[in-house]
Amino acid sequence: MATLGGVHDSHGSSQNSDEIHSLAKFAVDEHNKKENAMIELARVVKAQEQTVAGKLHHLTLEVMDAGKKKLYEAKVWVKPWLNFKELQEFKHVEDVPTFTSSDLGVKQVEQTSGLKSVPVHDPVVEEAAEHAIKTIQQRSNSLLPYELQEIVHANAEVCSFFVLAFLASHWVVMWVTCI
Repeated sequence: MATLGGVHDSHGSSQNSDEIHSLAKFAVDEHNKKENAMIELARVVKAQEQTVAGKLHHLTLEVMDAGKKKLYEAKVWVKPWLNFKELQEFKHVEDVPTFTSSDLGVKQVEQTSGLKSVPVHDPVVEEAAEHAIKTIQQRSNSLLPYELQEIVHANAEVCSFFVLAFLASHWVVMWVTCI
């Protein structure tokens, strides 16, 4: 149960919901206006909300800025009964590196085999974990939904042109671009 006034996962909790996508687009558009920038929304990585006088939406966004992927955190305050929506904060968190074999500690020249540890907060790992949970749910006959609580550890292995990652007791295939 979420604490009253605390930050928790957004209701309807899909980062791909129309409402969340609309708020993310609003945040990027407002940032572009204020900063005279030209960043483009790529996807919503994480969506949380907080009950205040209305809702304060905490969004982690992956954007494209001059051809480079970057992560931003945005806070959008919404009071639907007043038709009020305002961007409270929009800050750069980190650049998102392109996921390549070098991210796994494997040099292009030498083809080492075996699993390598990868960062658990990498958007590719988070996306693969969400996919694994969704797949487990689809194959389960449980009436209760599965929910990803935390990624404790992630491993990956470079295999030709794709990465096999072992997450949540399932192998997940992630395609990568080899340079």
